[in-house]
Amino acid sequence: MGGSPSFSLSFSGKAFCFLVAVALLACACAAYTDYSFSVAAKVDADGNAHVVEKSVFNLDTPAEQKEFENYQGLGKTTIADWRKFSKNVKYHFTGSVTNPRIIAAREFQLGHAFASVSVEYDVAEVFDAEKKGSRITRYALNKDKLAFGGAESKAEISLGNNMKFELRLPADALNTEVVPKPGVSIPERDTFVWQGPIVGTWDVYYEREKPLSSEVNEFFAQLYEQLSSWWILLFLLAAFLVLSAVKLLAGRK
Repeated sequence: MGGSPSFSLSFSGKAFCFLVAVALLACACAAYTDYSFSVAAKVDADGNAHVVEKSVFNLDTPAEQKEFENYQGLGKTTIADWRKFSKNVKYHFTGSVTNPRIIAAREFQLGHAFASVSVEYDVAEVFDAEKKGSRITRYALNKDKLAFGGAESKAEISLGNNMKFELRLPADALNTEVVPKPGVSIPERDTFVWQGPIVGTWDVYYEREKPLSSEVNEFFAQLYEQLSSWWILLFLLAAFLVLSAVKLLAGRK
């Protein structure tokens, strides 16, 4: 009977320590709070894209701010290194990614505890091209290049709160189209914007028309190349005939 209170107090102490540990672990897991995220993809004339992604987050404690600044001082860092500060730091386009650059900065204009990681890179064949005539090429978004959703929904555009995806087509894009229309804003003829929270799958199309002057120039360039080839053949044939005639005359002498 006399030992029961001691056991109770000991058990309560252990339970309290356990709860404190759990609370600290929970705080550690939620240490870096995402604030905003944006992706801007600018498509070039060949259907490739230059992508700029920016993740803004809050460093909740002085220790976290110190750790971020230490990472900045390392000089050479990878996306995997910066993912500890925000799960949004990754490539949101897949495939042939080239010229990657990472910029980590403090965002003091938002507040003392804010910071950001920007990822800039080029990705090939974001749009598939299909010839529709001698001068018209139609482009369609290759949704397999998207990496906004999970592994089972790669073609989806999935955005949370304070998240934005902007897709800017070439300036000479014609007959631009996005299907379906709901969920997309079009501030300019060649620009589509998705603003979170939103989840869905969209098709994007546009056409480009080769200028008539370019087609004429290509025609004459090909014609010149063909004529050049014929002139070379005629020259070789003439040289062969001359040499044959010279040998024939020399044989008769």
